[in-house]
Amino acid sequence: MYRQQRLGAHITRSVMLLCTYLLVAAAAVCGNYAKHSFGDGNTGTSLTEIMDGTAERPYVYRQLLPTIANTAERLLPQPLKTRFLEHLAQDAPAHNPLRATFTRAKSTDDPAYALRYYVVYGLSFCSLLVAMLMLRQVCLDLAGDEVAATLAPLVLAIVMPATYFYDFPELMFMATAVWLACRAKIAWLVALTLVATFNKESFPVFAVTLYPFLRLRASRRAAVACIGVCIAAGALVNALVKYRYAGNAGDPALFNLWLNLRFYANPRNYFLTEWTYGIPLPRPTNIVILGLLALLVSTGWSALPKCARRHALLAAACNVPLFLALGYVDEVRALSMLDVSAALLLCTTASVFLAGAGSRRQTGAAGARGSFAVTGGAPPGRPAEAVNDI
Repeated sequence: MYRQQRLGAHITRSVMLLCTYLLVAAAAVCGNYAKHSFGDGNTGTSLTEIMDGTAERPYVYRQLLPTIANTAERLLPQPLKTRFLEHLAQDAPAHNPLRATFTRAKSTDDPAYALRYYVVYGLSFCSLLVAMLMLRQVCLDLAGDEVAATLAPLVLAIVMPATYFYDFPELMFMATAVWLACRAKIAWLVALTLVATFNKESFPVFAVTLYPFLRLRASRRAAVACIGVCIAAGALVNALVKYRYAGNAGDPALFNLWLNLRFYANPRNYFLTEWTYGIPLPRPTNIVILGLLALLVSTGWSALPKCARRHALLAAACNVPLFLALGYVDEVRALSMLDVSAALLLCTTASVFLAGAGSRRQTGAAGARGSFAVTGGAPPGRPAEAVNDI
């Protein structure tokens, strides 16, 4: 009987967790699409052009979801495709949810793109949902606080600075890569790198930042070898994709260093706002956002295990120069290699605050009973250091 009750409670918690993550992922993808769509109307960068292989470089390189959508359209039976398109066109746009909700979703009016467009939208949502679940597991592994580990991915999903459809799979691949690296699953990491690089060509650089996690269970030689093979595998995929689209317009990378330096040198750019989720909110470089980030780091950094701190420093060393050179002003989605570190910081910060709130409640209860105040050591969930010396 007791075992059945425990099983029932576990199932109930799992269902509630999944439903909560589903709702937040849906809201995050919806908010992102409302703001950026899939580049509809933007010549050279739209999803439809990427699916056709005619988009400009480097956007055309991000082929994972478009290729899956193109393949799905080819493999689906014609009667099923015809029925789907007829349903979308019926009493238009009432039966076309994206078009009825977002006026910018004009590509769904075109039978040549509608099915593939919906496939990419669905895959974007699923990618974010899986990313959140993987981030929760990573936070549990490295921080140990279940409540904080559950909250951190929810917050990150809402504030995640995604712009393009491939940002969501990128987060999923990075979270999964950290999870695999902590377990030294080298063969799986190499396989993941092949797929993740097909989504975005910068993933082999992220593989370098996995070294501290690999060293939890792998020797120095095995960790270095794993990273080397991942870089080689990613470079191969990257070379093949670049060769395939070498004739497209644009450049392999967009160099914006001088533009970015001028932007950050202007004090007025630290007070900018933009419309997000339907209301004006601070832009990423706004002084309010920078202050919140400073609070997050100052509170949560010391609670991170050493391997997570080393990973964050490696990610910053790899990503910040790329962001300054190739990013576009304050489009902080280009700092995506720090997303897993951001989730871990959110987790440890939440753990510290929750521990403080719990201590205050216990202190109040003890005082009411006339007992001494409760004192504690490290915040709950902070793991003992397990990383090997580098």
